[in-house]
Amino acid sequence: MPPKPTFRHIKIDGYYQVDDYKSPKMGNSPPVKVHTNRRSHGNKLLRHLNIIQQQFEALKGGPLAEGIVQDDAIYVEFVSELNFEPAFNSFESNAAQPKYRLLSIKKEKHGEDIRYRTNVMLTEGGISHFYKKINEYISENVERNGEQTETPKNNKLVSNIEAIKLATLEAFWMEPDKVPFPEKDEIVWWEVWFRKKAGDTAQEADKEKITRQLRSIGAEVASHEINFPEHFVKLVKATAQQLYNSVYLLDNLAELRKPKETADFFQNLNYSERESAVQELLSRVRSHVNEESVAVCILDTGIQRLHPLLKDFLSEDALYSYNYDWGIHDSIGHGTGMAGLVLYGDLTEALAANNSIDIYHCIESYKLINHQIPHKPELYGAVTIEAVNTPVINAPERPRIFCMAVTDKDEALYGRPSSWSAALDSIVFGNEGSDQQLFFVSAGNVHIQKAEDYTDKNVYESVHDPAQAFNAITVGAYTEMDCFDSEEFPGTQLLAPKGGMGASNSSSIIWENDWPIKPEVVMEGGNLLKQDDDIITAHSLRLLTTNNNSLNTPFQTFGDTSGATALASNFAALLKNQYPDLWPETIRGLMVHSADWTPQMLQGRTLKEFSTLPVIEKRNLLRSFGYGVPDLDKALYSAGSSLTLIAERTLKPFRKQGSDIKYDEVHFFEFPWPVDVLQDYLTDADVKLNVTLSYYIEPNPGSRTYSNNFSYRSHGLRFNVIKPGEDKDTFLKRINKNAREEGEKGFTSEDWIIKEQSRNSGSIHRDFWIGSGADLSTRNCIAVYPVSGWYKTRKKLQKYDTAVRYSLIVTIEAPEVDVDIYTPVANTVAITT
Repeated sequence: MPPKPTFRHIKIDGYYQVDDYKSPKMGNSPPVKVHTNRRSHGNKLLRHLNIIQQQFEALKGGPLAEGIVQDDAIYVEFVSELNFEPAFNSFESNAAQPKYRLLSIKKEKHGEDIRYRTNVMLTEGGISHFYKKINEYISENVERNGEQTETPKNNKLVSNIEAIKLATLEAFWMEPDKVPFPEKDEIVWWEVWFRKKAGDTAQEADKEKITRQLRSIGAEVASHEINFPEHFVKLVKATAQQLYNSVYLLDNLAELRKPKETADFFQNLNYSERESAVQELLSRVRSHVNEESVAVCILDTGIQRLHPLLKDFLSEDALYSYNYDWGIHDSIGHGTGMAGLVLYGDLTEALAANNSIDIYHCIESYKLINHQIPHKPELYGAVTIEAVNTPVINAPERPRIFCMAVTDKDEALYGRPSSWSAALDSIVFGNEGSDQQLFFVSAGNVHIQKAEDYTDKNVYESVHDPAQAFNAITVGAYTEMDCFDSEEFPGTQLLAPKGGMGASNSSSIIWENDWPIKPEVVMEGGNLLKQDDDIITAHSLRLLTTNNNSLNTPFQTFGDTSGATALASNFAALLKNQYPDLWPETIRGLMVHSADWTPQMLQGRTLKEFSTLPVIEKRNLLRSFGYGVPDLDKALYSAGSSLTLIAERTLKPFRKQGSDIKYDEVHFFEFPWPVDVLQDYLTDADVKLNVTLSYYIEPNPGSRTYSNNFSYRSHGLRFNVIKPGEDKDTFLKRINKNAREEGEKGFTSEDWIIKEQSRNSGSIHRDFWIGSGADLSTRNCIAVYPVSGWYKTRKKLQKYDTAVRYSLIVTIEAPEVDVDIYTPVANTVAITT
């Protein structure tokens, strides 16, 4: 059978309009607890405030026995009623000199119940402010249209508060319950988050004052720091008692967290090969690398550059180290193993073939960790920023992809951002004038020690920090490997079925829905054998790659999410080489867009059958495998029966109107569409529409993220498609309230396979629709519009005028019939195929 003709994807310029946008959706207010005696409830809270006021007046300028005050402010905890969400926005003043300021929100689970602890800084004026609010709640009602209602004033604020307490040092501890607060006299490293104050000069003065005060009590302050829009983060080594005695001096303290520690890499098995195998492979390798070639920068344990399969693709001036006392080469083999997969893919395939191997990308190495000479705990976010900046500064014009399989040995619990994951988001977004980046990170490994643990352990062990980052591509592991020698391993069976979850794959099933779908994609991570309940490793079920001890054992077996991440980076380098001018957001989007779930992942169902499953089953599939296994041919090329259109645009989500921040733009696309072919040749055939929207968010981390007003993401974007038989005017009205007549309503959304409820987490969104060619022929209108984020709600940060980039990727896939849907569209947009 002759190969299918392949064509470059069609990049669309134009074919869209920009309109003023108003969201048709109404915000949902959280429920308010009804108190049978509001006076009794209000007076209880006033008594709590009286105690705080008395302590504040009596003990200004020093530590309390049970809490913390300072010269002009006090730290207070507002404790919510069980299962009622506080009015978070009411704890943050927008004044230039705020009398009260929200510091953090901690969500606690009490069995099946939930409680929120809101940590707030109050000045004396702030205490008076809440006195006034509670008194109004007790004695006054809301007035509407000139008439008194039965609703108390400030009802949303006061009714959902159960208690007001003086905050202790533990109130700043933002780790989950399973990570205990350190013992009083235990010397430990703390990740300390401070609020930023207005003005660069004031910030630098604050940082100097903080360092001076901490050192005065005997604390050690690490040199690195990370800066975010509203916080800066430092590492401090001290006892809880030392911090307790000094916190009253630190009037911009926001949070305390546990620093991150890197995971121990697995011990790799060596695989001996004759020198002739290396030389034979080298004779078939053809390098096309030059100064403009894509570089994959591997952040790992260093790379053994002298390996014959690597040295022509890793120049001496592309070897970097966080600490040059460690050296720049690889001492344990992990970074070198990553390098071989990044360049060649699985070497088993390369060695078994006899064709020439063309390589168009090179590698760079940044030695991020050294297990043989471990350094003291660091802010790994700051170290990663330095690691990324170093090669960019040295070779700024070279296009680059970053690859990191270094993760924390603890899980990224429930998807909550950390300083490290937020640093990755900041790197990829391109803060402080930097370019946007493409960054791959491993999901982190689950270690299966007993056969019975697979797959329960994979489900309940979370993706590791920092792989919860919104903007980075998190890579998990699946496997197609099923060949092993039954005589060498008698009485054994495959642990993972072909096409199923890799033994090392971690998931985001236990995360809350607000956090991104992780991993986004899965790649080959190898398989294991089981014998009764024991686990056995076989070389034939692992990837083959380069070894750091190249003189004796040039190859090693490799795998897990590290190997999968290296393969994903190789995939992206091939894609970037083919489309060098596409944005990083688009390369990321194409990779996710090309992915499919295996029959094993779908449990034998078709995609159409999958659409009818309950939401929880769809959610679990997405949060186990992301969007599946990327297909390189689909990512690289369109075909006669598979047409891919790409649009790269800049949209302004918000604008300032008077004193309010409003939504600004919506983009409506009217794509050139193969209408005649769809209607004449595919009228009753099932045709698939595949849509992916990819963009980067700017992070604003901190544990205030349970409130919409203190959202982690800068903004969100969404897409919708015109329904079969829906006219354009109705579509515009359905999406944009500004297009409606006053009072017009009754618009319903279109039908999808994944559906909005499941696809709208994170910053990349993908969905499918399958229907007749006749119905699809009218579905060429797509809208891209904004949803809220801190650019909109944090007005004082003045980012509301920021324009953002996105990539929209649309594919029509026809059945395997002799039909050409590509050429009519290519001719319409005058593209050369």
